[in-house]
Amino acid sequence: MSTGLTGLLGRAELRLLEELDDDGVLIDGDDATIALVVEELDHVRRPPVHEGRSPVYGAFVVGPDDDLTTAVDLVEVIDLELDVDEARRFADGRFTYLVRHTDGRSQLACFRRSVQYEADLVEVQRQTGIQIVQRTLMGRARLYDERGVVEWNGRAWTIRERADRLLEVIDPLVEGAPRDVLSALLDLCVHWLSSARIGATILYDFDPREDDAPSLDLDAAIAVPRLSVAERHHFPALFASLGQTDLAARVLPDGTVDRIGVGLRSSIESEQMVPQKGGMRHRSAARYTWDHHHTIAFVVSEDGPVTVFREGRRIQICDRPDGAITGGG
Repeated sequence: MSTGLTGLLGRAELRLLEELDDDGVLIDGDDATIALVVEELDHVRRPPVHEGRSPVYGAFVVGPDDDLTTAVDLVEVIDLELDVDEARRFADGRFTYLVRHTDGRSQLACFRRSVQYEADLVEVQRQTGIQIVQRTLMGRARLYDERGVVEWNGRAWTIRERADRLLEVIDPLVEGAPRDVLSALLDLCVHWLSSARIGATILYDFDPREDDAPSLDLDAAIAVPRLSVAERHHFPALFASLGQTDLAARVLPDGTVDRIGVGLRSSIESEQMVPQKGGMRHRSAARYTWDHHHTIAFVVSEDGPVTVFREGRRIQICDRPDGAITGGG
C-alpha cells in the first residue's frame, strides 16, 4: 500500500483495502483512482438505511485515461455541484449512476434504458474501460473491471472472469466449435445464469449425428420457439426457460436452441471411464461428452461456478478468490 493511499483513505476504507489485498483482488489505477473505488465499495457494502431499506446504487470511477463518451448513444451526463453524500441519492444503480472523476468532479450518468444487470454492466465496462461499483437488487456489493466481476459473498471478495477473457482460454481446447457461438454460450452461462445462481446444463452439438438419438431422453423435452444463443436479445427468453428445468438444453451448430428439458443417457463405457465426481448434472454432462466427442457441455452450478466439458474432461471456471481458471481432467 502506498503512502499516498494512506493519506487519501479513512480507517474503515484502509481496512477494506487490506481485505481486498488478502483475497487477491488488486484495484487497477493510480492512487486517486484506487481511493475512489475503495470509497465506493465501502459505501455499497455498508449502505445507508432509510425506513428499513437500503437503496440500490451504482457509481462509475473515471480515471485520467477513461472515456465515458464511448457509450454516448446510451447515456446523458449531467454535471453536479453537490457533495458526494448528496449526489449519491440520485444514483439508483439501474438507470442512473454517480460519475466520480479523479480530479474531484462529479456527474450523473442517466441511461436511456436499464443497465442494472451484470451482462449490461460488463458490456459498458468493456466499451469504456471505466471501473463500475454497484449495490445490486439482492444487496450484493460488486466491482466491474477489465478482469470481470469482483463480488463480496459475505465472507470474502471473489473474482469471476469476464466471458470474453475466458473464451481465449477455452477456444483452443474445443477445436471444431464455431468461436462466435462459443462466445455467446459463455456470455449466457457466466453473466446471466451464473450471476443469478441458476443451475443449468447446455449441450452444444456442433456436428449433429443420427446415432446421438438413443443418448437423448426426450420424454420431458419442451419444443422451443425460434430462439438462438447467437441473438443476444433472445437471452431473456432462454434465461427464463432454463430457470424452470433441471434437465439439459441442446444447441445446434448455428446457435439455434433445439430442445429444453432433455435427459442424458450414458453408455456403460462412459460410466466406467468417467470418474464419479461432482453432482448429477456434472456426471451426466461429462459422460455424454465422452460418448459424443462432437458435443461440448456447459454446466452452471446453483452456487455459481461454470464447468465446460468435452470428451469427458473439464475446464473449470469458478469464483475462486484469485479468479483462476483450472483445467484438466
